Amino acid sequence: MAVVPDAGEPLSPQAADLVRRIARAVLDEPADLMAEVYAAVSAAADEPLRSEPVLAAEVAASTRANVLHWAAGIARDPGGRVPANLSPEVLGIAREAFRRGIEQTVYTTYHAGQNVVWAYWMRTAFSLSSDPAVLRQVLEAGSRSLADFVDDMVAALSEQLRRERAELARSSHVRRFEVVSLILESAPITAARASTQLGYDLRRQHTAAIIWTDPRRPDQAALARAAEALGRVTRARQLLTVIASSSSVWVWLAAPADIDTGAITTATARHPAVRVAVGPAGTGVDGFRRSHFDAVATQRLMSRRPDLRAASFADVQLVTLALQDEQRAREFVARTLGKLADADRELRDTLCVYIGERFSAARAARALYTHRNTVLNRLQRAERLLPLPLVGHSLEIGVALEIAQWLGTQPDSAAHDV
Repeated sequence: MAVVPDAGEPLSPQAADLVRRIARAVLDEPADLMAEVYAAVSAAADEPLRSEPVLAAEVAASTRANVLHWAAGIARDPGGRVPANLSPEVLGIAREAFRRGIEQTVYTTYHAGQNVVWAYWMRTAFSLSSDPAVLRQVLEAGSRSLADFVDDMVAALSEQLRRERAELARSSHVRRFEVVSLILESAPITAARASTQLGYDLRRQHTAAIIWTDPRRPDQAALARAAEALGRVTRARQLLTVIASSSSVWVWLAAPADIDTGAITTATARHPAVRVAVGPAGTGVDGFRRSHFDAVATQRLMSRRPDLRAASFADVQLVTLALQDEQRAREFVARTLGKLADADRELRDTLCVYIGERFSAARAARALYTHRNTVLNRLQRAERLLPLPLVGHSLEIGVALEIAQWLGTQPDSAAHDV
């Protein structure tokens, strides 16, 4: 932890220039600094801020916003005090932590991030200057500015949450969240009592969904409209929505069957920034709970595929099982696909569709919107790269191709796309 010196003499022109240079280096978001900050903040955060994909993404977005806000402030005024940052992404995760009774963890993460940024500030200063007098002023300015900024952030957030406390306590979404949390935690609350408090019949068959958007641009109105569209397309008899965070909602639909992914994509087409993960249909309290957790597992996998706007647990349950041991899954893919694992994705996708279409080149061509001869040409190229013949090994190859689609992109360390 850096020692914060008293405010000293005004910065010399040379020191002010070096402060600006270091601040600009931070504003460039160097990969090593941002990765280290995210790791430190995540380690300091309590559950579920680490494990729930949307909350982890919001923590990362808030952290990034604060680092850049502070760096921009000290670059503008090297000797001044950087004002607190109460931007939407910062307030959003603070409110969520408050709502869950873990607001203290937010303040802990601020100090964890402060230590990492301060270490980077020192390293960069010494790499750019060897003048003792300039370095002394630059280190004092950085240390003092960081400490003041963190203190001001903690004070500003505490005051903002204090003013909102009464409003949050009265919120119907807060009450719903509390009841739903009891159900998900298997707390001793009866189905009848929970149904009355939620205004939603837990005895029915229902399907859970998680709807979220970029935590850097939270849009509760778009999330609400997407939930309503989902209710319409599934003809749900009841719709329960709970605000889970500033950029996500949990939804339960009293619908009689599993929901088609294509229908979800069509229903939410007017909200392209919104993403949807859907669990399987289930009945009663156990089905309510299980469908939600399967939707969370689906959402977690979708963090690997930023191109995917909607997915259901039925789409990913095989991959979910396979990736419980990711190293073994990677070994299986490499062993089964051989050189095809590193070939053009177009070849793998064509072979995957061909297997899914029960080895019909004509049907695969229609599914891929291309000519049958093009499909046949790609299949020949793909088969030449396989270490095993397709005939007799189609099951293993099909599974390996499915897993490879999800292994291709690692989850973003900053979780920006969750």
